[in-house]
Amino acid sequence: MNDQVSREPVDSLPTPRVSKQRWPFPLVWLVPIIAGLAVAWYLYGISQQHGTEITISFEDASGLKIKDTPVTFHGVRVGTIVAIDLDEDRRRSLVHVRLERTYEKDIARDGGQFWIVRPDLGGGMITGLNTVISGPYIEAAPGSGDTNSKFIGLDSRPVRIGEGLRIVLHTDRLAHLQVDSPVYFRGIQVGAIQDIRFSSDATHVNITAFVWKRYEKLLRPTSRFWAVTGTDIHGGVFSGISVEVNNLKALLAGGVAFATPDEGPAAIAEGTDFTLHDEAKPEWLKWSAKTELPLDDNPGQGASDPGLPPANVPDANDKAAR
Repeated sequence: MNDQVSREPVDSLPTPRVSKQRWPFPLVWLVPIIAGLAVAWYLYGISQQHGTEITISFEDASGLKIKDTPVTFHGVRVGTIVAIDLDEDRRRSLVHVRLERTYEKDIARDGGQFWIVRPDLGGGMITGLNTVISGPYIEAAPGSGDTNSKFIGLDSRPVRIGEGLRIVLHTDRLAHLQVDSPVYFRGIQVGAIQDIRFSSDATHVNITAFVWKRYEKLLRPTSRFWAVTGTDIHGGVFSGISVEVNNLKALLAGGVAFATPDEGPAAIAEGTDFTLHDEAKPEWLKWSAKTELPLDDNPGQGASDPGLPPANVPDANDKAAR
C-alpha cells in the first residue's frame, strides 16, 4: 500500500465568499414612507369631502373673502370661496367656489341661483342685518337642470314666489312700487311683484305680479287693480290734513291691491293683462266675490322658499293699458 497521498497545495483551493444578508432598504426610510401614506390618506379624505369647483360671475364682489366667506343654502354651508379674480373684460368679478361633495349634485345645476347677502332695506322689510358683523356671504338656490359649473350671480335676492299664477299690470307711470312689493286682496297678502320693466316701445310700464296658487281663484277677467301706499290722507284746507298709516310694509315698499266682483268668468290664463289704476273706485271696495279656497296650514306658501328668477315680460304682453 502506498502510504503517500497526493495532495494539492492549500493555496490552490478556491476561497469561499461569505456575504452578510441585509434588509432590502434601511429602516430609517420607514418613517417618511409612513408619513407619506398618512398625508395621502388625509388628502384623500379632503377630496372626498370637497366636491367640484364652480365659478359665479358678480358685478361687485366687495366684502367677499377667500377661504372665509361661505356659500349657504337654508343656513347650511354648501361651499367656500377659494379664489376671486376678474373676467377677461375686467368688468365683472369671478368668484370661484369649492362645493361640499354632499351638496354638489344639487347646487351645480342649470337653473341654480346665487346672490350676495348684504344689509338691505327693501320689499317692506330689513334683511341681512347679521352681515353687519359677520360680513356678506353668498346664498344659493338649487337648480334642476343639467350639471353646470358657470353661473351668473343675481344683483339682489330673487323674489320668493313658489307656485302660482303670473299676470301683467300696465301703467303709464310707476308709482311707489318695487320688485317684491306685496299684492293684497282685502288687506291680506296673496302674492308679490316679480318684475318691473318698460314696454318694448317705452310708452308704459309692465309689471309682472305673481299670485300664490292658493289664491288663484280670486282672480277673474273682471278684477280691478290699484296701487296702495300704506297711508290714508284725509282733510282739506280748512279742516286740516291727517295722515293714517295702515300698513308699514306697504308704506316702505308700496304695493298693489285688487278686488273682484261676483259676476263674470271664474278663471283667467297665465299672463292675462290688467290695468293698474292710481286708486280704487268706491264701488270696487264693495265687491265681495265668493270663492272657495283650498285648506292650507301655511297661507303664504311659497313666500319663504327660493322662487323663480324675474320673468322676462314678452312683447306679446306689451299691450296698451286698457
